[in-house]
Amino acid sequence: MNKKKINLIVVAHPDDEVLGFGGTGASLVKQGQIVQPIILCGKVKARNRRPKKSILNENIISANRYLGFETPVLGKFPNIRMNTIDHIDIVMFIEKQIYKFKPSRIFTHHPSDLNDDHIQITKACLAASRLFQRQPNFPALEAIYFMEILSSTDWSFSSSKNAFNPDTFSDITETIALKLKALSLYKDVMRPQPHPRSKEVLKGHAAYRGGQSGYKYAEAFETVFKRKV
Repeated sequence: MNKKKINLIVVAHPDDEVLGFGGTGASLVKQGQIVQPIILCGKVKARNRRPKKSILNENIISANRYLGFETPVLGKFPNIRMNTIDHIDIVMFIEKQIYKFKPSRIFTHHPSDLNDDHIQITKACLAASRLFQRQPNFPALEAIYFMEILSSTDWSFSSSKNAFNPDTFSDITETIALKLKALSLYKDVMRPQPHPRSKEVLKGHAAYRGGQSGYKYAEAFETVFKRKV
C-alpha cells in the first residue's frame, strides 16, 4: 500500500488554514492525501470579537473537519506578539511537528504579509524546514510554498519586488463552496463586502486567480523550494 502524501499547513491563527488553503486542501483530501494544520497562536487572545475559548475550539475542529483536514495541532504562542518570542522556540516547535508528521510538502505564510505574526512564523518555518538536511535518514521535503491570506497578504505595503508573486495555481472549482462554508463555521471571521474576508471578495478573488491560470476558481501559491526528482 502506498503511503499517503502529507501536506503540513503552518499558520499563525485559526482560520488562516482555511483562508489560504481551504479549497486546495479539500481537493487534496478528495485525492486521498492528508492535510495536517499547525496553528501556532491557537488561543488568539488578542483577537477582536474573539468568541469564548470553548466556542473557538469547537469552531476550529468543525471548520477543519468539514474540509476533511486532520485535527489541528494548536500552539500556545501569543498572537500579535510573536515578535516577543525567541526565534529558536518557534523553530523548535515547528521542527517537532515536521519530525512527527514527516510531510511531503509545507505551506506557510508569505514573508511580506502585513500581519507580523505571519512574518515571524514564515522565518521560523523556513529554518525548521531544513530539518531533513540536518537529520540523517530523515525523509526529504518535496516542496515548500507560500500562500496568500486575504486581509494580510493583500494589505501589505511592501515594494513590488517583495510582494506575493504566485507561480503555482490550484483548481478549487469543485471545492470553493466547501472553503466558504468552512470559513462560516468560524464565528465572526467573515465580514460584509467590501472586506477581503467577505464571501463576495473571496469568491471574486478565486475567480481572478482562476482567470490567471485557466480555471474557473483557483488558489495561488509562490514556490519557495521544489526538489528535483
